[in-house]
Amino acid sequence: MHHDHGHNLLENRLLLSVVLTALIFLVELGGGFWTRSLALLSDSGHVLTDAAALGLAWFAARQGKKLPTARYTYGFSRLEVIAAFVNGLALIFISLWIIVEAGQRFFAPVPVKGLGMFIVAVAGLFVNLLIGLVLKKHADENMNVKGVFLHVAGDALSSLGVVAAGLLALRWRWYVADPLISLLIIKSAWGLVRDSFRILMESAPQSLLLPKVVSALESLPDVANVHDLHVWNISGRIPAVSMHVLLQPGGADYQGVLERCQRLLARDFGIFHVTIQLETACLMQDGRGCAEGRRPDCWEG
Repeated sequence: MHHDHGHNLLENRLLLSVVLTALIFLVELGGGFWTRSLALLSDSGHVLTDAAALGLAWFAARQGKKLPTARYTYGFSRLEVIAAFVNGLALIFISLWIIVEAGQRFFAPVPVKGLGMFIVAVAGLFVNLLIGLVLKKHADENMNVKGVFLHVAGDALSSLGVVAAGLLALRWRWYVADPLISLLIIKSAWGLVRDSFRILMESAPQSLLLPKVVSALESLPDVANVHDLHVWNISGRIPAVSMHVLLQPGGADYQGVLERCQRLLARDFGIFHVTIQLETACLMQDGRGCAEGRRPDCWEG
């Protein structure tokens, strides 16, 4: 019962955060056109991705109550990656317009309404800090929420940059600060697309060195070699692995080897979704042994 209460509290806080973020997006978008501030328009794009990330976190919290189905065996975890990819592409298209406009404003600065820009930016900063405060406790307990919390914290810094640009425009009429801050804010769009594209392509997590994984596994008793190894992310925070493990000849303990491999992957590499094929011999279609292919020294990059 206590677990259900805590889960419902998290859902409610995430939903409140979605509403607040959507509201500040509309305020910053309208404020950007009203004050003619590129920095505000750029920041509103990031606030929109915040709203999407929070919405997905809320959806994931709800779906977390459900068991995987026969069709969606991993649940809906990858939905957040697809949404991140689409959001990133949208941000890049928006960024292209901002880059062109910013380039023109460097040579012919456009006066912005510094006071209005400052007020809207402070409101955005306040909402980001409020959401961060609401989610702080859950970020320590839930990896999904932690990712969103870090995203919101990063955007709070962006809002702080817009506040600074508003002050510069208001106090010293230094309007070049507006396009400069807008360019600094949009730089993360490419990173969002790149990271989500890597997950959709099922590339190995960047933090994981596959030769190191193979070496650790091959140091276990009764393991002759590890090959046909694949590591990928189901979502941004859920790694998975499949591999063939060739056993030493002479009556190896199958169950013992399997358990040792699983414990090592979980303890040393944080991988809990594991599929292992144990073998005493393996031949590929062309007659080569599996151990001759898919080895660490064959990988490029």
